[in-house]
Amino acid sequence: MNVSEFAAQFNFQPAGAGLVGIERECFTTDLSGVIKPLTPSILPSLDNNGQFGYELSACQLEDRIGPCTIESVGKALQTNDEILSEAEARCSFRRLYLEVVSADMPLDVYPDPTGRYQRITANMPREILVAACRVAGTHVHIGMPDLVTAMRVYHQAIPHLDELIRMGDGSNGERMRIYQVMAPDRTPKVYPNGWTEFHDYAIKMGFESNPRSCWHLIRISIHGTIEFRMFGSTPSNSRIEEWAQRCHEICRF
Repeated sequence: MNVSEFAAQFNFQPAGAGLVGIERECFTTDLSGVIKPLTPSILPSLDNNGQFGYELSACQLEDRIGPCTIESVGKALQTNDEILSEAEARCSFRRLYLEVVSADMPLDVYPDPTGRYQRITANMPREILVAACRVAGTHVHIGMPDLVTAMRVYHQAIPHLDELIRMGDGSNGERMRIYQVMAPDRTPKVYPNGWTEFHDYAIKMGFESNPRSCWHLIRISIHGTIEFRMFGSTPSNSRIEEWAQRCHEICRF
């Protein structure tokens, strides 16, 4: 795979430039508050137009918004909340928005129909599986029009890493410490030679044909966005709006 083929895996859309996408993870519990792998039974009950999905842990449920304008983030989050509240009553479960839960939680892996999670976890050391399952976060995406702009804005965002980690921390740094067990190479890299150097790094790290396996806290996403992955799980829509606003400001081009 040459650099052009590598870059072609990233779906940049000029019409989506500056729009916002958000992925928010939570744990699923029974009515007594015990974490259970309930997502495989919850998702089929939802009228799902792509705004709800699964994670590696069958104990986690993800809701998504966007692409939308920065001004409509709050309303979109509220709409998802209302749908999930109705699902909680119908399916007898609760959402738990915590950044980190106990290591003795169930380690059931979601039965991903593509088989991706089964492949990922087939030879995964237990301590890494535990780390991957017991943390939950909120990811913010800002749309980019093309690969040149994306690389420039990615580099523009990196100096804000520590600020954003502090802004998104609700566990006194514990989520970030556990995340590093799963992703030791979490710190975004600078590529002075742009996409050529990014491609070289992808070959070195083994994600040339699967850029989703780059686990940097700030990354160029295959969705054609700059993705910010340092924010913790939270039930607060206003807090997520603040995170999205700051990321949007940082990504001006």
